[in-house]
Amino acid sequence: MVRHRLSPVVTKAVAGFVFVGALLVLPTVARAQAQPAGGGALGQGFGDKGQLVISSEDFFGFQKVNHAGWTLTLKPSVDYFVIPSVTVGGFAALIKSNGDQNEYQAGARAGFNLNVTDMIGLWPQGGIAYAYAKTGNAASHSSTLITTYVPIMAHLMPHFFVAIGPFYNIKIAGDGGNAYGFSSLIGGWL
Repeated sequence: MVRHRLSPVVTKAVAGFVFVGALLVLPTVARAQAQPAGGGALGQGFGDKGQLVISSEDFFGFQKVNHAGWTLTLKPSVDYFVIPSVTVGGFAALIKSNGDQNEYQAGARAGFNLNVTDMIGLWPQGGIAYAYAKTGNAASHSSTLITTYVPIMAHLMPHFFVAIGPFYNIKIAGDGGNAYGFSSLIGGWL
């Protein structure tokens, strides 16, 4: 079995998120019994059984780097709360770059929501994804990935949120390699 070691930068980022998450969770656990069920403030309704969440990771992204071309990203997703705080869902992605470079992704995932305060929460997610990429007339390549993402949620108004958090994708088959970094999220729930 091959062990994959995280780089020092990723290790420090994950440790920082765990520490900040613990600081946010501890006060909430202490006053959890004092709040009525369902809460009612901004994000406190997020996570109830039967909710449908529609979101987009990396929003609708467009990136242009001086003298290096551009990248357009569309990554819509749908998740459903099967029981309180537990989601199952999926996503599809189109990543288009100049020079006839296209990448398509599809995946399934599960998540657990934790409302830390009325406005702040965590929604760790893990799943599996398939990615296919092709550049012009060159050979295509594909890969299968284990995906993890831990967005820190900000519920700005009822039924609407924005988030940012670290992700780590581990290649389990195919071409390409592992990927990690930070990703943004925007969405709402019904």
